[in-house]
Amino acid sequence: MGGILGIDSFFHMVIFASAIAGVSTSLLGVFIVGMRVPFIGTCISHAAMAGVIGAALLNIHPLAGAITLSVLTSTSLSMLDPAKSRLDANVALAVVFSLMLGLTFLAMGLVQDSRTEILGLLWGSILFVKKDSVIIISIMAAVLILFTALFNKELKMLLFSRSLAAATGVHQGLVYTLFLALCGIILSVNLQLIGGLMIFALMTNPAAAAYQICRGHRAVVIVSSAFGMLSAVSGFLFSYYLNLPTGACIVIASVIIFAICAAAGKFTQNQ
Repeated sequence: MGGILGIDSFFHMVIFASAIAGVSTSLLGVFIVGMRVPFIGTCISHAAMAGVIGAALLNIHPLAGAITLSVLTSTSLSMLDPAKSRLDANVALAVVFSLMLGLTFLAMGLVQDSRTEILGLLWGSILFVKKDSVIIISIMAAVLILFTALFNKELKMLLFSRSLAAATGVHQGLVYTLFLALCGIILSVNLQLIGGLMIFALMTNPAAAAYQICRGHRAVVIVSSAFGMLSAVSGFLFSYYLNLPTGACIVIASVIIFAICAAAGKFTQNQ
C-alpha cells in the first residue's frame, strides 16, 4: 500500500527511527565536535560493537553487553584531563580506539556461529527496525535533551574550557562523566540501527556543518539537530527511490550538507 510520498507504510516507522537517531547523535556531536574530541564517538561506538559480540559469546542480551562496555569506556575517557596530561587527548583516544578495535576483531574470531549478523553491526539494519527499538531510542533522545537543558551552563563551560570550568566552581568532572556515560548509552541503542561505521559520520558531520554557519550555542544545537534529522531521512529516501545502500546514502547526505555549509560559511566571511 502507498503512503506518504508514495512510500509503503511499512517504512514510515523506519523514517521516524531515522529522524530520532539523526537528532540524538547529532546533538551529541555538538559537544563532542565543540570540545574538539570527535574521536570519542569512534571509541565508544567500537566499544559498543565489542560489547555486542562479547554478549553473544556470553549468551546475554546484546544491548546489555553494548551498554556495559561502552559506558565503562566512556567514563574512563572522562579521566583524560588535557590540563594534567602530557599526552594529547586525541592521541590517547587513538590508543583506546585501537584497543576497542582489537577487542572487536578478537571477539569476532571467537564466535563459532555465522558472523553475518555481527558484520551487520558495521552497516546497521535500520530497514528492519522494530517498534521496541524505536521506543528505546526515543526515550534516550528525550533523556539527552533533558540532560542538555538541565546542565546547559555546565556543558557550555566545558565547550569553552574544562580547566576554566573547574576553576570557576563548575563540577566539570561529574558533568563530563555523566555526559560521556549518556553518550555511551545512546550510541549503544542506536548501533544496531545505524551501524558502527555510519554512526560516527552522523554524529560528526551535522554538528561540523552547524558550526560553519552558526555563531550562538543555541543556534548550533538547533541547526545540528535539524541537519542530523535531514541527513538520516534524506539518506533513507535516496536509498529508497534509487535502490541504493541506506547507510552509505545517509553518510553521503551528511557530507553534502557539510560541504554546502562550509562553502556558505566561507562565502559569508569573504563579504
